[in-house]
Amino acid sequence: MQTAEPKRTLAAWLAAFFLVALGAKLWTIQLWATNIPYWDQWDEARLLFKPWLERNLSWRDFFIPHNEHRIVFTRLLDLLEVKINGQWDIYLQTVVNALLHLAYGCGLAAVIWHFIGRKHAGLICFLLLPFFALPFAAENTIHGFQSQFYFTNIFSVIAILGLGFGKPCGKFWFAGLLAAALAIFTMASGFLAAAVVVGLMVLRALKQRGISRSEILTTLGGLAVVALGLAMKVTVTEHQKFQAKSVLDFAETLLSNLAWPFSVQPAMAILFCLPLALVFARHLRGEGKNPRAAEFVLTLGLWGFLQAAALAFGRANLADSSRYFDALSTLPIASVAAVFVLADNFEFRRLPPKLLLALAVLWSGILLAGLCQISRTVTENYSRDSRAWGLLETENVRAFIATDDAGWLHSKMPLAVPYWNPEWLIELLRQPKILSIMPADARPTLRIAADETFFSGFSLRPAALGSEPFAGVWTDAATNRVVASRLVSQPLTARLPKLSLQIFRGPATGVTMQFIEAAGRKIELQPELSSRWQTLIVDAPASPFRIEIKNQNTDFPVAIGEIKELGHFSVLAQNLVSHAALILILGLGLCLVLAIAALKSPGISLAGSGAVWLLILLATLTALLGAWCWRDFGSAEYTAALHKRWAVDFAGVGHPGRAKIHLREALWLRPDDADAQKALAALQASGVNESLPEKLP
Repeated sequence: MQTAEPKRTLAAWLAAFFLVALGAKLWTIQLWATNIPYWDQWDEARLLFKPWLERNLSWRDFFIPHNEHRIVFTRLLDLLEVKINGQWDIYLQTVVNALLHLAYGCGLAAVIWHFIGRKHAGLICFLLLPFFALPFAAENTIHGFQSQFYFTNIFSVIAILGLGFGKPCGKFWFAGLLAAALAIFTMASGFLAAAVVVGLMVLRALKQRGISRSEILTTLGGLAVVALGLAMKVTVTEHQKFQAKSVLDFAETLLSNLAWPFSVQPAMAILFCLPLALVFARHLRGEGKNPRAAEFVLTLGLWGFLQAAALAFGRANLADSSRYFDALSTLPIASVAAVFVLADNFEFRRLPPKLLLALAVLWSGILLAGLCQISRTVTENYSRDSRAWGLLETENVRAFIATDDAGWLHSKMPLAVPYWNPEWLIELLRQPKILSIMPADARPTLRIAADETFFSGFSLRPAALGSEPFAGVWTDAATNRVVASRLVSQPLTARLPKLSLQIFRGPATGVTMQFIEAAGRKIELQPELSSRWQTLIVDAPASPFRIEIKNQNTDFPVAIGEIKELGHFSVLAQNLVSHAALILILGLGLCLVLAIAALKSPGISLAGSGAVWLLILLATLTALLGAWCWRDFGSAEYTAALHKRWAVDFAGVGHPGRAKIHLREALWLRPDDADAQKALAALQASGVNESLPEKLP
């Protein structure tokens, strides 16, 4: 029998768990996220940011229902992010949400480790890792307005631990009661944690054939929170169409939810609920060595069941939406924990240990296969399309901001506009205060106007890159230029602390690019690349400044495109997202080292648990090799491919101007793409020379 592990073992595995899951989530964000608000998230601007900017935000505004939910903590977090960053940034929100989710995952792994006797840290982290690393809940990962799911999980587990396992009227008990009450203000289902604690008290009463005063007190506390949650319930008439229409409809959806991730095979619910059912039966008979571990696992399982039931009733027609998969994953996570409780706390005299181990490995393998399959399905059916439509949404929002032409946000293609009510969106984007906090992809850029006194050889031309067809490019790329060129802009003022500049320069020396502040201080700009466009992120001068560009070489041109403003934390989020593959590889490397150490531990034999560790070692090595081989596949490659696909589609339906813009976007990301170069040349040869794309029908 394995002895208790030191805390450093748990800490090492949690570090590996965190790095792998964080790298995987950041890679998901890098590939499929779009840095403009999406759908319901625009309500934040209308109902939260607008009154805040106008200095009439009330505490009551945080409690205004969002559909059926009171998302107080999501609003508090998002307002805090805007306040400290100076900018509403979707990438920042997704990164913070990922950290919230992983805080929950690490905490849950530590709690399970504690309850089962401080053993099996490596196995627990390895088996829980797919639930937090795989992109089956992509909606929650790539959209910034989804933190409510993670707040619900965090407050609910704290409530279960404090109320259910803390000493009544002790500090942990009161902390649990407070967390249960606060969970109501995360999502409509937040009160279920208190209901689960009541269920735990019922379980204890059944087992001991009576109930103590402390359990009565806990039951009353839980019922009070449930009553509060039901009293604050919000009914949305328009959403009744999503509810179960009959008892049979509810039962079928519930069975599918319990079978998740094999929702299309409801019979799998029996397999995945079996470990919990065994723990329940043996716990009631008093056969366990560690009743508190059994109680926690059963409570976690009941919480997962109630979430599945709530979704089956309220969202019977939307249960296959990936936003709900984090909630549906609670039950299989509880079943994984139940396997450890069965292994360490109950005896199975009629079955050989090796057979039990093989069955546990087979059960885990089936679950992992299901998680991989549902992740692949979500990727193919949602994530790719979401990113593709996000390109059009960004293009149309930027076009509207640049032209104030409402036609850009009216389309018969509803997914080409990022909000269900275009008129509200148009009204919102015409407000200067809202535009002042918009993400970089949805706010006016800093426009360069030349100081006529100090420039020669430069001219403003239609954009030679696709990222901003309305801004134009200042360049000295004239065929008859025989003298040095110079551009000095009129004074610019940046409100945010970082600037993102699009710059092109040739391979030769003799090029100077710099900011000149009003006081005369000069800040040199040092592009790292040559002979291609690049994005350079620099500190913004604190005072009004000019941009000066000098090019002494007449053979190689220079150019400068759009200038975007960024917040400090926006840049930090972008840097983290851009290093997703490195973080993932580091985490998998640490997993590999820990797995080797576990395999070499005293008493480990390939005839027993050593075989499990060998499988873990092989799986980790395979994942590490895969991550290394795909380390260079990031947003640029994927997004360029989507732009080329849109170019083909638009050219095929008679929108060559749109096709041209997407080909330019693809070439901005992948300058050496021969296919995109050939397609763009063909459009230009056919006479398509529009400086602006067509509006969508």
